Amino acid sequence: MKLLNFAKWLDEKNIGFIISSFGIALILLWIGLFKFTPSEANGIAGLVQNSPLMSWMYHIFSIQTTSRIVGVTEIIAALAILAGNFSPKIGVWGSVLCIVIFFVTSTFFLTTPGSIAQVDGVWAPSGVGSFLIKDISILGASIFLLGYFSKRAIASQY
Repeated sequence: MKLLNFAKWLDEKNIGFIISSFGIALILLWIGLFKFTPSEANGIAGLVQNSPLMSWMYHIFSIQTTSRIVGVTEIIAALAILAGNFSPKIGVWGSVLCIVIFFVTSTFFLTTPGSIAQVDGVWAPSGVGSFLIKDISILGASIFLLGYFSKRAIASQY
């Protein structure tokens, strides 16, 4: 019974929302800023290059410019999620952007060679795959945020 009361308290205080929104914003701000460095631009090159959703960017932009475009997109999404605390409509748009970002990065898990390998007879994430698998959970949290901000935006209209 104490566990149920604790769960109810967490829900009433919006702890899941707070951790999800600030956690996603922190991840996106931090990684988005890092995209402006040569190390990160080169670090994501293999992911972007093997992605049917993003590889076209290298035909138009340099590795560094592509990385900066991705970084700006991540920073905008982070700021919109944070702004959603004050304006739920902005939070809706930030959530949608997060869903797009983490959908695309989740597909890297399937398109990047070496993301999955057989270890002791079991298929498991390996190398970059171990890093990418978390994006599936963040995609789910982004969908949760979209629902949360949407409810608040609709409620604020009445």
